[in-house]
This record gives sequence, C-alpha cells and structure tokens, in this order.
Amino acid sequence: MKKWMAYLPFGLLCGSLVVIGGIWGSVWNHTWSGQLELRHLKGDQSALADLNIQFGITDVRQRWNFSIKDGALQKESFTLSYEEPVYGSGETIGNWKDGTMQVWNWDADFRPWADSEVETVEVTDFSQLWKDGNFPSELYDEGREHHVTTHTFEKAQVVLCVDMDAEQDKGNGFHKWIYEIPTNMQYIPEEPFVNVVIKDENSETSEFNNQGNEIEAIGVWSKSKEMLYTTLKTNEKCRGSIGLYCLGPKEEEFFGDEDHVGRPTRTEPVATLTEIPVSESRWVLGLEDVGEGLLVFIGEPDKVTAELYGYDGTLLDSNTMPSEEPVHEIEIQQTKWKDGRGVFVEGSQKTGENEYYVHFFTGYWVENATVKPVYQGYGTWTAVGKEKVLVMNRTMDEWDGKAEPIRGNTMNGFEISVYDITEDPAGKEVYCGELETDIDEDALEFFNYFTTKAYKQSVERQTLKSTSSSRQLDVFSVTESAGDSV
Repeated sequence: MKKWMAYLPFGLLCGSLVVIGGIWGSVWNHTWSGQLELRHLKGDQSALADLNIQFGITDVRQRWNFSIKDGALQKESFTLSYEEPVYGSGETIGNWKDGTMQVWNWDADFRPWADSEVETVEVTDFSQLWKDGNFPSELYDEGREHHVTTHTFEKAQVVLCVDMDAEQDKGNGFHKWIYEIPTNMQYIPEEPFVNVVIKDENSETSEFNNQGNEIEAIGVWSKSKEMLYTTLKTNEKCRGSIGLYCLGPKEEEFFGDEDHVGRPTRTEPVATLTEIPVSESRWVLGLEDVGEGLLVFIGEPDKVTAELYGYDGTLLDSNTMPSEEPVHEIEIQQTKWKDGRGVFVEGSQKTGENEYYVHFFTGYWVENATVKPVYQGYGTWTAVGKEKVLVMNRTMDEWDGKAEPIRGNTMNGFEISVYDITEDPAGKEVYCGELETDIDEDALEFFNYFTTKAYKQSVERQTLKSTSSSRQLDVFSVTESAGDSV
C-alpha cells in the first residue's frame, strides 16, 4: 500500500512591529500548551492509513512538530530557533555539481524594435522619464555639454535577463553567468516608449521609460539534468513568439577561482528548445519541471492548454481544457510520486487593477510522456495522485464564535478530505476529517497581556486586526513516502 506524506507548516506572518515585539517577548519565555485535535467526521477512517502528514505550529522562535500516522495524531518534537533574515542574497534554486546554484536577477527588459520608430527629435520632453522616476543622472551635471535626442517607439523587443551563480560547498570555487537574451517577442504598450540618448564628448548613455514592466520571467531548475530552463509569462500586449530556453550550465563548465564580477554577458542561451507563438489572444501562463520534461501552460480566451516538452524540445503531448472565462494567472501545486507527477492548476481572470475571478480548477497526471486531466475540484491545498486526491481546505468561518475574521487570514484549522477519482474527475469523497487547534485563543492570551489603557478596543478586535501576527495554518507540499518533496 502506498504511503502519502504531506507537510503542513502553521506559519506566523509578520504584522506591525509594535505588536510583534509584544508577542515575541511573551512567546520567548512561554511554552505553548494549547490543544490540537483530529476529528474524524465521516467516511472510511482507514483512508488515512495511506497518509503520513507532517506539520508544525510556529511563532518564528519556537516550533512544535506533529504528525498524523495511521490515522493517529502524534506530537513529534519541539525546536527553539530563530534565523535573522538575510538581505541581498540570491534565490537558491538547486544543487549543481558539488555546490549550490542561485539566481540573483530574473527579469525582462525592453529595447526599441528596429522598424517601429515613430519620431526622433532633438528637443527632449523629460515628462515620461520623470513619471517613471528614471531621470538620467547625467543631466544633473551642469558643467558638461550634452547632445540629447528623444526617440519615440510604438513597440519594443523583449530581452530576457538572468543573473545566476554557483558556489562550491567546500572551497572557494565560484562561477557566474549573466544572460541578456534578445527574444523574438514584441511588446506593444498602451503609450509609445520613449528612449532618451545623451551624448557628450566622452560617452553616450540612454534612458528608456519601461512604463512599468508587466512581463515576468519564469523558470525551473531540473534536478535530473542540473540545468535551468526559463521563458517569459506574456499578456495581450505581446506579439510574435517567445523561446523556451535552456541556460545550462553546460556539462563541461565547472567552478573556478573567479571574482564575483567581470564575467562577460551572454546573449545566446545554451539551447532554444522551441518557440512558443504568442498574441493578444494567446499567452504563456506558467512553466513546471515534471521530471520527464517541461510542462508549459498556455491561455486563450476560452481554454487552457498544457503542452509537455522533452528536455530536447520535442513536443511529447498536449491537452486542452475549456474555461468559462479567460485565464490570465495561474497557481500551480505539484506532487511527486514514484510513477508520475500530479499537477494541480488554479486559474483566474484579471478583472481589475487588483481584482481576480478564480474559476479554473484542474488536476493533471503526467506519466510516460503523456499529460491527462484527472481531477476537477477546488481545495486550498490539493495533492493530485493517479487514482486519489488529497484536499485540504482552511476553516475560515467564525473564529471559534468570537468574531468574524478580518482580512481573511485567520486560519486555525483544516478540513481534510480524500477523494477517489478512478471513475469521476469530480471525485467521490471517501473520507472527511478536521484538524483544529486553539491557536486563536492562544493569540488572545498574548494580546490580552499587552493591552494598555490607552487602547480601548476589545481583545478580540485587536487580535483580528492583527491576525498576521498570530499563529496560523498553511500547507506547502505532499509526497509519496518513498519520494522527494516538490
């Protein structure tokens, strides 16, 4: 019988510094003695025999670790630790040879498209640059004479920019890569781009109003290949095609005793696996490494397509699912199993500046170079398997009867469900239970301790307004017990 393993952290999000100081001062000398309970609500309790769930409750400085094994709740361990945040460090994406790979910059830049120049004038209107806060510093030097020209363009070429490096775990080995790859994709903004070129007798500089960069670089590190694969998310302002790139490192590359600076900029990827057509009605949504290849998600006005590419760029399989509205953004949860990968996609339509309509929910199974939709349902956190799906939903109703949650992030429990999907992609629920803590009451105790006479609001209202400073539950991964977490 297969064992599933899920990891659930109960995380503390940071709120106001005043409140955090009070909570930390109390928690530091306080051992949490609250309640944690697993209640079996309905269905076959033996469904949990296939599950090994690990989770913890943390207030940053202390962590209480628990597990559910064979349907029983167990306390595992207690740790006391606090790590200061490290600023200015890169994002660790994986291991390379006997070192660690980090990405420091993952971005898109714009250059004027060669045949799209609208106007070139000697008189410069700096209002566009002032608007974006990119006024050229050279113009502050009044002691120099400058020749300034403004070039106005209606469209731009998108450049993929990636800075990454690897540091040897033992020794001083270091290797750095800087990529600026001109793509075949055009970006057409609502207002024309303005490029200001400043020349004097010694130098030439330019300033480009990017009008807010809406293009996001996305990438995945292949553990099996030890290579970075990347592309760009696109929107309705993009035209042409965008490459699916491999940035290496190449097999023959290795560490050297090199400085952290001075590496030449590369303008070509190690390989372009394919060119993905994009337009105002076809956009790239996401990229996942699924062990046997790369899964690219593409949105269109009435559908979402998942395309599975081999690491050599061969299109292995694709699947298209209809959608009631366009999908502009997706969130992906992936689960690694011995015989394949489960991928759950939640898609939303952008309806306003910060408004989204979430309406697309599909779970895919990837195995033997095929991608197949197997589940259609919703969950706060969803682990898709070949025949079963584990779904966990946060309990976000009344906060133990005290008050309604404010800001929507008061979470002190999970409803746990297991669905059989062998016959129906909607799933047949075979088990339902609830994991609940009294961390809300625990937080109220701390807030009550630090209430002052100057603060007249009720303890409940104080706590609810600062829920980002109280303990809460969250889920981050699930694996088969013999596999690795994803």
